[in-house]
This record gives sequence, C-alpha cells and structure tokens, in this order.
Amino acid sequence: MAEAGSGTYAAILSDLLERGVLAATDSVLVQFAGEFDEKITAELGLVNCTFSNLAPDSPSSRLADGQHADAHRMPYDDGSFDHVFGHAGLHHCSRPHQALHEMYRIARRTVVAVENQDSPLMRAACALGLAGVYEHAAVADGGGTTGGVDGTGVPNHVYRWTRREVRKTVATFDPGHAVPIEFHARWLIGSDRALTASVRAAIGGRERVIGLLNGGLNTLARRQGNIFGFTIRKDRAAPHPWIAPEASS
Repeated sequence: MAEAGSGTYAAILSDLLERGVLAATDSVLVQFAGEFDEKITAELGLVNCTFSNLAPDSPSSRLADGQHADAHRMPYDDGSFDHVFGHAGLHHCSRPHQALHEMYRIARRTVVAVENQDSPLMRAACALGLAGVYEHAAVADGGGTTGGVDGTGVPNHVYRWTRREVRKTVATFDPGHAVPIEFHARWLIGSDRALTASVRAAIGGRERVIGLLNGGLNTLARRQGNIFGFTIRKDRAAPHPWIAPEASS
C-alpha cells in the first residue's frame, strides 16, 4: 500500500532544498519514522538523519536503524537538530499537541509535518461514512497488537488539523515570537487509501474515475484537501515588538 501524502511530503522537502532552507548535510530528526522515511530522505540526498519511532521494529515501521522514543517525551535537548520531520504520525498520538511541542522544542530551524486536514468537506465525508473517524486498518496491518494509538492495538482517533489550530498551538508554544508557518493542502482519494473500507471496495479498480475526482477537487477546493502539510519556520521567527530583547532570547 502506498503511503498517503507521500507526494506532498516529498514535494515539501524538495521545495525546502531548492530554496536553501534545508541542506543535504543538515541534522534531521525524523519522528514517527519507518522504512518509507528512510527511502524518501535517501532519495532526496539527506545524509545526516536520525530516525525515531515508539516501535521501530513494528510491522508499520520496519526501521533498519531506528531509535526507540516516545513522541510525547523525547530524549533530546532543546534545539538538538536543525530540522524535525513527522509524516502521518501525530494522529496516532494520544496527546498530539504535546508531540508537536516536542518536535518544535527539538528543532532549531524548521518543523515539517504532513497530517490530515479538518475541513468542512472532510467533516461532511466523515458524517456520511465516506472517511474514517478511527483508524482500524493500521491496527489490522499490525496484527491487532500495534499500529493504533501510541503504538497499541487500540485504533486511534484520526486527529485532523486546521490552519487556525496550528497557528494557535505554535503561538502557545512560543508566545514571545511571531513564527511564520507555510501550509500545503491537496486532495488524495484512492482505492487503497483515505476512505473507509466499504468505499475503497466500491471504487476499487476505477482509477480513471478516481483521477477525475481528485483533479476536480484539487481544482475547485484544494484548500480543503484531506492531505495537509505545514512547515513551521523557527528560522524566521521574530520577537514581538512588545517583548524585551532579553526575554525573547
């Protein structure tokens, strides 16, 4: 099964490389990592990566060389890495805001996350049973013992984010600074991802129809897309004008 949002994830990292925000030799912590992350970072030429996961040898991770760590309480000092990445992991956390805080705390320059978006269209899809509220498939892939909330066999609630929520959360983490955040959204509906099992079965094999649906949604309502990425630019954070210089350092 393809990783949902992998194209958005790779595109964000490629763009950061092209703009010089990210360099191949920068230190990177990849949170919630799996073999997928090892492959993407290698393809992009990132050579100084540390991979972390609560269960690095689980069926959903299969890390070749991963660190075991709890996303809610990471064993690293403030600003330990230039960048911290997290793809499709925050929604598996019982305390996603705390896990995002740890990513922010550890990063010196950027935090990159790709998750699910909470938008009017996605809320309608959930209400109609077209999109899942709990992630049962990941637990099934883990044999019923892993893949759920905090790596357990309990299916996690699919925590979806909004732009406003990300902005408010970061402002709470760092109230002394105005921190720019770059957002990315797109629709990705496919026969092997994003929708409930019954809907996947109904549309299975109809790739042309799926392509037209994705194209139409991305043309008319891309901002509400189910795939949601954000880049928190700590490297461009500026003290608020009403903060004394010694308090902002």
